[in-house]
Amino acid sequence: MSDSTGSAHKIKQAHEDVVDFEEILPVHRVFSESKLLDASVEVIDLTEDAFVHEFKCFLNTLDDRRQDVDARRAGTKAKGKNAKRTLCVPGLFLPNVRIHQDSFICELFRMKFINTMVYGTLTAETIKDNVTIYQLDDGTAQIDVYYRPSNNKMLEYLNKLSYCEETLRNKPSPLNEESVPACAELRSHLMLLISLAKAQCQKHLGPLKLRTKCFAVGRPFIGFGGKMCVSARLMLPDTEIGNSCELFWKSYLLSVYEPLLEKVNTG
Repeated sequence: MSDSTGSAHKIKQAHEDVVDFEEILPVHRVFSESKLLDASVEVIDLTEDAFVHEFKCFLNTLDDRRQDVDARRAGTKAKGKNAKRTLCVPGLFLPNVRIHQDSFICELFRMKFINTMVYGTLTAETIKDNVTIYQLDDGTAQIDVYYRPSNNKMLEYLNKLSYCEETLRNKPSPLNEESVPACAELRSHLMLLISLAKAQCQKHLGPLKLRTKCFAVGRPFIGFGGKMCVSARLMLPDTEIGNSCELFWKSYLLSVYEPLLEKVNTG
């Protein structure tokens, strides 16, 4: 009986001598940022004269501050109503554009606008951080156009067009829920329109080639070195044969800016 008791004591003592490594591992408790407390808190006694005076001035001017904010908001809305959505601007006048930082509205010759449209030939390109920087030459100046193509919308259009094309090719269901026309000639016309639309989508999805003329629509901003650039949200290549589109563009610019320049010269 004593032997069994001694062996049990040895087993218990050996078990106690075993080191539990999980117990000695360092433990770091991580709290969320919302539960973190500042190491020190500064307590301000508002009964002191200096703080009481400052606090009273803040309370007295609180209504004026709120009215000032409301006035700025109302002014921004008023400016936005009078501003054009897009203004065609030649590269020569782009450095004269003023940007109102409080309202994100631009101004040129007292014409307020949100986006600008430029047109010219792509002469160079640089890719930086998934953004393509094109150099667009419109004959009056060289414009840096920053463009990050977003293909999601065009891919959605292509999928819808492919679905319509497949629906026209297949026989309509017995109930004709797809409203497929019964006339074969009308179906062929629809197929032609779908193919033209798909070709246009493919052009937008493909990269823009240098030495091609294109339109760029976007917001002007001040780039490196104080140069006025354009952050384009849309770039469309000129697919017209010949110079008809360029002639129309320059004629339109003349009709807009020639009267303004005459007023400046006579004034």
